[in-house]
Amino acid sequence: MNAMTERQLRNNVNRTLAFGFFQVFLVLMPVVVPFFESRGLDMQDIFVLQALFGAVVVLMEVPSGYVADLFGRKRTLVVGAVFVAGGHSMLLFAEGFWGLVVFETLLGIGSSLVSGADLALIYDSELAIGDDPARQQRIVGRHYAMHTASEAIASLLASVLVLVSLEAIVWAQVIAGWIPLAIALTLREAPSERMDAGDHLGNLIAITRHLLRNGAVLRLTFATISVWSLTTFYAVWLLQKIWQEQGIALAHFGYLWAAYMLAAAVAGQVAERVERLLGTTALLVTIGFMPVLGYVGLAYSGPAAGVLVGFTFFVARGFGLVVMKNAFNRRVPSRFRATANSLVSFGFRGSFLLTGPAVGWALDEWGLTPTLEMLAVASVVVFAVTLLPLIGAIRAEVVQARRMA
Repeated sequence: MNAMTERQLRNNVNRTLAFGFFQVFLVLMPVVVPFFESRGLDMQDIFVLQALFGAVVVLMEVPSGYVADLFGRKRTLVVGAVFVAGGHSMLLFAEGFWGLVVFETLLGIGSSLVSGADLALIYDSELAIGDDPARQQRIVGRHYAMHTASEAIASLLASVLVLVSLEAIVWAQVIAGWIPLAIALTLREAPSERMDAGDHLGNLIAITRHLLRNGAVLRLTFATISVWSLTTFYAVWLLQKIWQEQGIALAHFGYLWAAYMLAAAVAGQVAERVERLLGTTALLVTIGFMPVLGYVGLAYSGPAAGVLVGFTFFVARGFGLVVMKNAFNRRVPSRFRATANSLVSFGFRGSFLLTGPAVGWALDEWGLTPTLEMLAVASVVVFAVTLLPLIGAIRAEVVQARRMA
């Protein structure tokens, strides 16, 4: 590898991280529930809308990851960025439920194309450069921290712009939505092993066989990321409704959201060090019970305590996603890494698609406290059926490695 190529690949890493930063620069997110309500939606409509977004991602996720593995990460990121920009631009025109369906559909297609391809490009670039394994293992932490830092900064901007109007936030979101495309055009395709473009069935069989047969830890990590992530994700959509009911001013939403994103970013950055300090088992048990405590705390606390309790979801998310995605990507070959990451997102979005409308219905029909209690119980069930088996598989793998040594 010549010096110019190496420099371009090193730039690739930073530029792809910058791409991710602006791709999730969601100025609208801290006030998204009030925004949707201003366009005529109730909470059930909002959850149905997010389920529709999930349906689009579910339909597009695996094919888009497969396309990235076949035809290159850069091309896929460029096309995805076009859809993301178009989706955000729809905010200027979308009115009512169906107008917002178009917005979510374009955004869902773009997000599915980007998902998996960006992380795969970073991994491939790092591997081509030949950086040490410890640096490569920190990729997911950096990637996650960049995303959450982006949302934190966007949230602070939202708190300023909301003093002007919700429309000012919409315009900021539209402008930010076009920046990833400009960055994607500057990326360089990293060398990687490609799948056979003429054997689609064989490729899919190889991917499935690897995920199912290459050890219990890989299988269970895939399942856990797909399902456990829901235990923290629902809090993202419920917190703003809770703040509204508790009388917290809309102008404070951005500051609160920024604080949560900062907590998630810090948790993601230190996740591997915490894992080494506590051990994998203790960390997985901790992140399994944090959402349970979070939902119980939200159900029975006032505004001040509720804000503090909210941090549990984001810290758990930072620890859990970084540690598990690192473990997953280390066990997946480069030739279908983008597809494998898309399958993880497919599993998560599919889980939300099946459960999201029910949570929205429960919120509208039962009220906030019973819904939070239900989610606390559901989080215990998720811990029992996903994290406990994963802990057992990890222990068995460690014992087997010691015997072989």
